[in-house]
Amino acid sequence: MNIFNRDYYYGKKTSNYKNYDSMNASKVFKTVISFVKKQKLNGRFLDAGCAFGFLMKEMSNHFEEVYGFDISEFAIEKAKINAQNANIKLIDIQKGLPYDNEMFDFIAALDILEHTNNFENSFAKLFAILKKGGYMVIRTPLNNKLRKYFGFVDRDITHISVPSEKDLKELFRKYPVEIIKKRVYIPTPINLEIPHIPGETEIIIKKHS
Repeated sequence: MNIFNRDYYYGKKTSNYKNYDSMNASKVFKTVISFVKKQKLNGRFLDAGCAFGFLMKEMSNHFEEVYGFDISEFAIEKAKINAQNANIKLIDIQKGLPYDNEMFDFIAALDILEHTNNFENSFAKLFAILKKGGYMVIRTPLNNKLRKYFGFVDRDITHISVPSEKDLKELFRKYPVEIIKKRVYIPTPINLEIPHIPGETEIIIKKHS
């Protein structure tokens, strides 16, 4: 049974979500949307782990082609309603991706990689389908002293590969990338963030041409 079912998005038993429908996309994805506008990005966009499709809906205003995938059948059905013009597939990233190499101009990997068995292997699959000169934004919890003492606040039992900041630095050294922007923060249940405290991180990278 896929754990990413209705209870995951509404029950707050195995995740941090009480009602995923109540997400304020303009707030949650504010920095991503702002970056896309500032850089005037276009072309093909991929939302890896698209959930209910809220980000794809936002990105449809900026990209000619919008793609998304998720491991959850329940989420995919929601996404097809919320982002009707997107190309959406049911995919387990750990089993491979059905996209051509260097296909996408911008990839969002927001809160997906830490759910996989191997953070780096999953990152590598996404990096392969990112165009040279393209951008990727990654968002993930951080494994640090803060998590050691307050990790009980994170109820998501599928956070099985949470990296440290050192892990991420070592990862990016292995790939031809430039770190464009990085921030740390603590998310709250009311779609707000407490900045500068390393509970989670959001990193935007550019693949070298």
